[in-house]
Amino acid sequence: MQERLMKRGETSGRSDDNMESIKKRFKTFVETSMPVVDYFKKEGKVEWVSATKSPEEVYQDVKKSLKARDVQPTSSS
Repeated sequence: MQERLMKRGETSGRSDDNMESIKKRFKTFVETSMPVVDYFKKEGKVEWVSATKSPEEVYQDVKKSLKARDVQPTSSS
């Protein structure tokens, strides 16, 4: 992930796309967001989808995962 973010930093124009900031953001994510994910995972309400594919493939995987749970995605209009 660090490599992807560093590569994004080459063209994003974001001054905080540097290794130090990326490590801080990741640490903050792990400390603040992962406990929420873990809670909902224990409740059986988390679906893991690989985000390393193309955006369209990720979207198709998300739709498939939602459909398996009998959740209908809304249209993006």
